[in-house]
Amino acid sequence: MRWIALSFKQSRNRAEAKSQLDIDALYELAARYSPVVCWRQDQHLEYAGWLVEVHSSFRLFGGAQALLSQLWADTEEFSAVLHLANHDTATGAWWLGKGAPARSEHDFLDMLNGDETRLLTLPLQVLDCEPNLQATWQQCGFVQLGDLWRLPRDGFLKRFGGLALAELDSGFGQQNKLAPGLPTHQPAEIFEQEEELPFHCTQLDLIEHHAQVLLEAACHWLKRKKHGTRELLWRFKHAKGEEALCLRSAQATDSHALWGRLLHHQLARMQLDEDIRSLCLYCGHTELLPNINASFLPDPTEGSRNWNITCDVLRARLGEQTILFAATESDPRPECSIVLQHTPLPKTHSGLTNKKTGKHAGQHANQHATELNHATLAGSTPRPLWLLPTPKPLQGKSPSWQAGGPWQLLSGPERVEFGWWDAQPCKRDYYCARDSNASVVWLYQDLLDENTRWFLHGYFA
Repeated sequence: MRWIALSFKQSRNRAEAKSQLDIDALYELAARYSPVVCWRQDQHLEYAGWLVEVHSSFRLFGGAQALLSQLWADTEEFSAVLHLANHDTATGAWWLGKGAPARSEHDFLDMLNGDETRLLTLPLQVLDCEPNLQATWQQCGFVQLGDLWRLPRDGFLKRFGGLALAELDSGFGQQNKLAPGLPTHQPAEIFEQEEELPFHCTQLDLIEHHAQVLLEAACHWLKRKKHGTRELLWRFKHAKGEEALCLRSAQATDSHALWGRLLHHQLARMQLDEDIRSLCLYCGHTELLPNINASFLPDPTEGSRNWNITCDVLRARLGEQTILFAATESDPRPECSIVLQHTPLPKTHSGLTNKKTGKHAGQHANQHATELNHATLAGSTPRPLWLLPTPKPLQGKSPSWQAGGPWQLLSGPERVEFGWWDAQPCKRDYYCARDSNASVVWLYQDLLDENTRWFLHGYFA
């Protein structure tokens, strides 16, 4: 195995540490070279950083030297504060990054030929141990790691404890049950971040300016996961409570430009009576975005994407109820089979993730209905395009299918019997017929009614 340490010395001031090094950007860089990226932070020292296992990526980059050379070039922007080193073990690379980091590309490549001799000459200060233990070693005259490694194991364990021996073993490639593990870093499953305003105000343009900072962080988080989202929940907090704002998109996206445009239109419609003190942005429902392949020919899906964006902008400017998307429910009762929702159904559910931790108002993501599938409907069961909101009772005599009468039978009956276990049982016989005006209508006879009355439920044409 070959581990690379990307370590840096943390500042005690968090704001200063954030300005010195972008940890997320460094993780993105490391993730280009290997899926095994681990975070490590010393408990007794001020060092932190990423450990990357790159042995499995050598062939992809054309060999070990080619990979290390490219990584060295990519980390040039962090060279002022970043320490690079590589070794056969993760702890060994971590020690070298603290005690003898590479000063040049040649030094970085030369570490490929190094063995444990390079570790033996490191100072004891690279060990993440308690200060009193470090002081004891200095009093004993120990200066380098080799001085400790040559001591008898039983005596070392008895005098200095198992944790120090475990770290030594992990650095020199020896198995030890007390050695800490290195879990692979995983991006957060949900995004939730709060930004406190430097002033209290109701001016929407100033609030939007600070909201863009949160929005940019959320889109950056989505791009790292290679996911998109259909919903972002905003909370504008003031002294008497908070105002909620839900941004929705017809398609899963990580586009900062699109979400910023929707936020601008939604904020223009808001009226704030109280001074806003802080902003909170939450995203808990994401979808894996498909890879986009470029083509010389027009993309047939480009039209649907542009239509979805148009729907998003109209809904943001005119209100949530302006545009709704139809979906089906697993209910044969016609009046209960269609539901209207704010976002369309995803075409596939394989990439959906909705990890929830704790109780939060934004964690109640949309529960999508069953996807519309016309293949499940038989060809002999047509449905009218215009379904009446409530069935209209037929006046006069019941329909008779005699030749020359006012009703001409086209198809039927189709029995719909459902809901006997709930408060809306139904038992009906549906017919397709043509009335005296030559309109194709959908009729049914209610078999649960005492008089088995007839109702008009929809029009085909």
